[in-house]
Order: sequence, then structure tokens, then C-alpha cells
Amino acid sequence: MSKSRSPDSIEARLTPDGGEYLIKISIGTPPFEILAIADTGSDLTWTQCKPCTQCYTQNSPLFDPTETKTYRSVSCESEQCTAVGFSSCDNSNGCMYQVSYGDKSYSIGNLAVETITFDSDSGDKVSFPKVVFGCGLQNDGTFNETGSGIVGLGGGSLSIVSQLESIGGKFSYCLTYLDSTNASSKISFGANAVVTGPNVMSTPLVQKSPNTFYYLTLEGISVGKRRLEYSNPISNSKAIGEEGNIIIDSGTTLTFLPRDLYNDIESTLLSAIRGKRVSDSQGLFGLCYELSSDGEFNPPPIVAHFAGADLELPQRSTFLEVEQGLVCLTLVPSDDLAIFGNLNQINYHIGYDIGNKVVIFLPIDCSKSK
Repeated sequence: MSKSRSPDSIEARLTPDGGEYLIKISIGTPPFEILAIADTGSDLTWTQCKPCTQCYTQNSPLFDPTETKTYRSVSCESEQCTAVGFSSCDNSNGCMYQVSYGDKSYSIGNLAVETITFDSDSGDKVSFPKVVFGCGLQNDGTFNETGSGIVGLGGGSLSIVSQLESIGGKFSYCLTYLDSTNASSKISFGANAVVTGPNVMSTPLVQKSPNTFYYLTLEGISVGKRRLEYSNPISNSKAIGEEGNIIIDSGTTLTFLPRDLYNDIESTLLSAIRGKRVSDSQGLFGLCYELSSDGEFNPPPIVAHFAGADLELPQRSTFLEVEQGLVCLTLVPSDDLAIFGNLNQINYHIGYDIGNKVVIFLPIDCSKSK
């Protein structure tokens, strides 16, 4: 049996589930295994807990805080309780947290500390004591039955990345296609999270509020040979590539762009693609086509121009087959925050170096990366 240790490096696997990627961790002593969404767009790690007053359906058993030796409630007067954002006190002066997400999903419960254990690829179990997490008693939204909560990888003080000081503010992941069955995505923390290679590119991390989000600067999008510049309709700014105008988020599936930029992209694609457009409503998707009988679909290449890094978006996940014979563009319009979602991050090894304020991209077949 392998020993538990607290090194400066962790390598683990991510499991695709719907439009999310799940990481396996264990909580408590003895360790209780859960699968949770790996989310760079949020800070607090939480799982559904007994006695749940309102839980969404999950396939695995609920975490029971009475069956672990290392569970401790966090005081409602503590810094951690303040850092969680919206909080209140329960009858025993414990901290009650409330977190919500852009899609109206939410979790409400007890803030506590516990031992968190990772199953590293090396075979070692890697444990970290007294990690702040949420024991969710009321949770609802768009969560799938496979997952039990969220692992927060954001930039705030309560995220796993910030709490595990030994990893030095560095992590990376390499996402495979959502329907990959013979290959799993990987995630690394600490020393093994360094991204290197002959085609490596980097773009600055921009410090903005809230510090949860990893803000990048998108200068424009190219469709084929036509480059479309980013302008900010919210601030009426004419400055191209205003700093920190988009966040990169592993927990959001689609890419959300300002409506003006999206409209330019859609009209350019419409004139370039030969195919039968489906105009009926397809949920969030704005541009969909019927696949021909031979399955051929040849849109022009789409390139996202970040400051210092030009990313050609993978065609198979940029025009996603959402149902048999129907492909839809996974870039969609938004009147709110611009988000670079996980479908367009596939087949890039992406490294976050918080200390040096940079995100690094390496184009690579993630299904073949070691």
C-alpha cells in the first residue's frame, strides 16, 4: 500500500462528463472518494453532504462529515468565512457559505476544513491537511449525476491552487475530446505543471476584480484569412484588445463573445461555408448546419488572437456535432462577461503560472500526451 505524502507535484486524470471535466479527489479520514468538476472559474471546493436538505441527484454516495476524524467547522468570525463571499452564522457560530455560478447553479452549506487526498499518477496518495472546503446541504442547477461538486481552481484565496502552497501557484491541464474513450485528459500541479515545447506560446494574466477569474487579453478572431478585431461594447471602448477582456474557464463549456464580435464571426462564416443552415432554435447555439450524407463539413480555420499567442481552435469541437447529423458553432454571443470555454481549449497543453502572471499554450494531441 502506498504512503501518503505532501510533495510539490501532483499528476492526476480528468474524466469528461457532458460538457465538464471531472477530477477524482478524496475527502476526510478515512478518505472518501468523490468526482468533482475541475473549475478554473471558481474558488471554493465543495461536495454534497449528509444530511442534505436539497441535493441534486448523484450516482455515488453522499459525503458524511460524522464519519471522518479530521472534519472541523470554520468559525463565522474567521478570515476564511469572510473570504468565501456571501456567508452567515449558524446556531453554533459555524460559517454557512453560499456560492452561485453564471448558469444560476448554486451551493449552500457549512464551511469546514478537511484532509484532501489526490490519487497521483505515480501511484502515491498525496494528502493535504486542513484544506477549507464546503459541505453542501442545498445544491442545485445544471450539475450532472456523475459529479459530486466542484474543485475550485480559481485565483482567490480559498481555491485549491492558493491553499496548496507547496505547488507554487502552478498547474496545467491537457483536455481530450469529450467523447474520447481510449484516452483521458490530465491535470498536473506544481513542479510537473511546467509546459514546454518548440511551439509554446504565452499570454499575460491580467489582474482584475474579482481575483477568482483568470483574465486574458483577446485582440481578435480570424475566420479564414479575415481578421475581426475585438472591441468592448460594454465600456464603449474603441481600443482594440483592451487588457483583461476575457476569462479562461475550464468549467464553462462554450466560448462566450461580445455580440458585435460574434455577429462579425457569424456573417463571415455564413459567406464562407457551403452547407444547409438549420435556422430553428438550437438552445444557446446561433449557427448550425446539417451534415452532408458523407459527413463532410469544411469550415474555414478559426484562430483566437490573444496577446502573444495565436490559437487555432480545434475544428471538431468548434463546430460540435450536437446531435446526429447536426453541427453547431460553439462560439456564442453574450452581453455579459466574455469566456474562453473548455471546448476551444481541447488539444492544448495549458499551463497557469500565477506567480509570473502568465498562461502558456502548447498545441499537442492530448490523447497521446504522457
